[in-house]
Amino acid sequence: MVPVPLAVPDLSEDDLKSIFETVISKSPDGIITVNMDGVIVFSNPAADRMYGYPSLKGKNVDDLVPEPMREDLHIKMEEYRVAGRHELSGRVLETVSLRADGTEFPVEMTINPAETPAGRYITSIIRDISSRKEMEEELKSREEQFRDLFENATDMIQAVNPEGRFVYVNRAWKETLGYTDRDLEELTLFDVIHPDKLDECRELFRRVMSGEKIPTVETAFITSDGEKIFVEGNVNVRMKNGEVEYSRSIFRDVTERMKFQRELERLAAIVESSGDAIVSYDLEGNIMDWNRGAEMVYGYSADEVKGKNISILMSEEEFEKLRGLISEVKSGGLVSNFEAKRRRKDGEEIWVSISLSPIRDFNGEIIGVSTIARDITEMKRTREALEASEEKYRKIVEKFIQNALALISEINR
Repeated sequence: MVPVPLAVPDLSEDDLKSIFETVISKSPDGIITVNMDGVIVFSNPAADRMYGYPSLKGKNVDDLVPEPMREDLHIKMEEYRVAGRHELSGRVLETVSLRADGTEFPVEMTINPAETPAGRYITSIIRDISSRKEMEEELKSREEQFRDLFENATDMIQAVNPEGRFVYVNRAWKETLGYTDRDLEELTLFDVIHPDKLDECRELFRRVMSGEKIPTVETAFITSDGEKIFVEGNVNVRMKNGEVEYSRSIFRDVTERMKFQRELERLAAIVESSGDAIVSYDLEGNIMDWNRGAEMVYGYSADEVKGKNISILMSEEEFEKLRGLISEVKSGGLVSNFEAKRRRKDGEEIWVSISLSPIRDFNGEIIGVSTIARDITEMKRTREALEASEEKYRKIVEKFIQNALALISEINR
């Protein structure tokens, strides 16, 4: 059954007048009416409070307008007086008003011209927007601060919409990759991903856009001139009405770090594969590093010797010599091709040629010694044998010469 609408009784003019008077008097917005001479013929309590007068009635509207704006006010009033129309009629505009104490404040107002049997009037509804303007200025200031922070950050910051188009990139992003604002109008995220990482990044982008949180991302970009840039960072998304609006990322260029890491790995591989014994120890002689070559030369595994003192490889006499060399290294010197005796795990005594160099910390302080030792035992044996052979033949030659001289002397008698 369709409900029968209730009859709405008509209000009498007195009722309507009472309602309007109540609304106007209680309104938080200021309401004033001026005649064609610019005299205020009506003001509500809110307007009186807003402008700081006991009552605005009877005052000229010029008193509420800063002096530089009064001429324009007079022109518009005259246009309305002559033509019966006002160009700002019905529009909401922002302007500046003047309080009784001479201070200016921002207002939002509507202009409502009206013709009555008594003449033409303009009624304005005025709202003090000082608090709103302060909030807007505060927001604007914060926005400028954040924009300045983003623009001057050394990290690369980007925002990308679900289609892969760039919404925002900061200065560091553009300077690192070499793309211009015009380039960005045509590029998508996948145009700046290095081909080696493209498939991986497409999958990551899909996961991010589905709302998944990925705390750390390692990938590579390609610069405008084709260079590969390694980056790491984090990615998250901004949601709006339950949908992903865009992803936002902060990346750090780690290209130099990656190059340094690869160089360390290369050097570590060289050290590990070297046939020479490469050993490092602190200034007290406690072993820190021990490569595979050291295992072959000395017979100990790295696990057996790390943390132990280097003195396990030598006699007390040899250790005293080493202490002297460590003192030289502590002074910043280098020791090259020093021949010394060392003792293997199985007790065999061997000869090694050792070079020592200092190990420094990040502050440049010497904290240890790096040594490279080559087993020269066979070379020493060969050299000793050669020296012994040379001595033998020297004696034979000397004996031969002595016999020859004796024979010559005998013949000459």
